[in-house]
Amino acid sequence: MSKVVVTGSLRVLGLQALVMSVFLIGFLGVHGFSVDSKSALVGGLIALLPSCFYVWRSSRGKTQDPRSLVKAHYRAESGKLAITVVLFGVAFTQLGPIAAPPLFVTYVATLASYWAALLLKN
Repeated sequence: MSKVVVTGSLRVLGLQALVMSVFLIGFLGVHGFSVDSKSALVGGLIALLPSCFYVWRSSRGKTQDPRSLVKAHYRAESGKLAITVVLFGVAFTQLGPIAAPPLFVTYVATLASYWAALLLKN
């Protein structure tokens, strides 16, 4: 994988982690250590962890063949979607009480930061 792609991928993941952290700190500041804060953390992780998987999985190929690159993208995206579904399932069934609004607000904000990262200049 080229240096530009690696730098761009790390920029996206870094910005997603930053947005997740900002929202978590905001919820901690307003609500303290509560269900809302835990839910914000979980929502951010549900967005961030599948993105990390996508970067890892899509960067495993060493070939420049367009067909192989597209295949790697589809595999990575499919895995990312599956991980997201599993994490939402775990969040709502296994983690005790979860507040949906903070979870989804942080999830959406963390995902939206992907588009902001793509627009940022070096």
